[in-house]
Amino acid sequence: MPFISVNPYTENILGDYETATDDALFIALNKAEIAQATWQKLPLLARCNYFNKLATLLITKHEELAQLATLEMGKTLAEAKLEVLKCARGCEYYATHAEALLASETSKADTGKTVRVSYEPLGVVLGVFPWNFPFWQILRSVIPTIIAGNAMLVKPAPNVPQCSLAIQQLLQECGLPNDLVQVIFANDNQVAKLIEANGIKAVTLTGSDRAGSIVASHAAKHIKKSVLELGGSDPFIVLNDADLDLALEKAITARFQNNGQSCIAAKRFILQSNIAAEFTERLIQLVHKLQVGDPLLPQTNIGPLARKDLQTKLTEQVEKTVALGANIIYQQNNLPTTGFFYPPTILGNVSKQSPAYQEELFGPVITVFVVDQVEEAIQIANDTSFGLGASIWSNQLEIAFEVANRLQCGQVFINEMVKSQPSHPFGGVKKSGYGRELGVYGLKEFCNVKALWF
Repeated sequence: MPFISVNPYTENILGDYETATDDALFIALNKAEIAQATWQKLPLLARCNYFNKLATLLITKHEELAQLATLEMGKTLAEAKLEVLKCARGCEYYATHAEALLASETSKADTGKTVRVSYEPLGVVLGVFPWNFPFWQILRSVIPTIIAGNAMLVKPAPNVPQCSLAIQQLLQECGLPNDLVQVIFANDNQVAKLIEANGIKAVTLTGSDRAGSIVASHAAKHIKKSVLELGGSDPFIVLNDADLDLALEKAITARFQNNGQSCIAAKRFILQSNIAAEFTERLIQLVHKLQVGDPLLPQTNIGPLARKDLQTKLTEQVEKTVALGANIIYQQNNLPTTGFFYPPTILGNVSKQSPAYQEELFGPVITVFVVDQVEEAIQIANDTSFGLGASIWSNQLEIAFEVANRLQCGQVFINEMVKSQPSHPFGGVKKSGYGRELGVYGLKEFCNVKALWF
């Protein structure tokens, strides 16, 4: 599979890159092993210093990097700038805190022995990454993995090769050893071969549950650790006593950020009956005001989907959902004539058998559910194969905490939309994956936790 960069707004080809040969990939792996053996011997603070330099580069170049992301996958320029700056914050967080987070821990065992627990790098990690956040998704994994003393081979999505090459250039500019992080244009069969290779010690994937299942199977077959961050169908639960102004303000960003293409987007709006009519009517008004168009223009709120096949799939999912009884509460109809656009849409009366209930809708589509009791809200929220994030909107914190404790997901936000932060763990359960990125947990995922007794 060639790595082809297509502007999803103009539909023009921006760049075309050939898939690497098997020989080239294994040469890259060998170089990574050699670089990692030297890298892990550096003092931790010396490793951290490279990422202080990377943070500075990201801030300095964030506008040109953001434009590249907008051209290559269609996110609005304003959101692309925020993404790049978030990468800089990730660098700063780990450069500042990694020494304390990775410090050895000493304690007494019940036998009277002293035990020291240390965190040592595993070696070379293979990273398989998606296209929707072409800078953040890669760097949020690379930064802690490398600071912990590992090396990484980065396999980007085929439609964002230029963003991945820009990352590699940044890493070289900040002085990181050339072979420590290498971008590889590999196909699925080659990924499987790399996972089998002795030099790969672990693998991480961000993507669909289907891709996660395949990669996890290969890793398990060869007894290698894997971390998966997969899809989501996050509930946005609005209870009767919620601050509707706040909930509606956040709802638009929570669903339509990144043109609706986010695993942690609020996809299912579960509304308690007393506020459902008002919330829905006001939601329609807000969605109607969204500007769909050229993602480079400052007035644009929603750009195109990243690829034609994604547009086709979402269209089929919604059409089948409607055929199974759902109604279109609202849909914009004023779209550009070129580009992979899908109209902002609100669906109601969604049946349990429909794609909108069973699958992830990766685009600007909201599904609305109305419930009488809080218990019903919890039941619908958990009635999914996914378990990434959830948000609860209520002025009664005791009730909100009770609901949060019963939700089957990796993170719950009360009176705030779901988001990832460099300082705190991020990941899911069920078909949303396993393992954690970010925070101390992400820093230690690819470490050997070694106990030394004396």
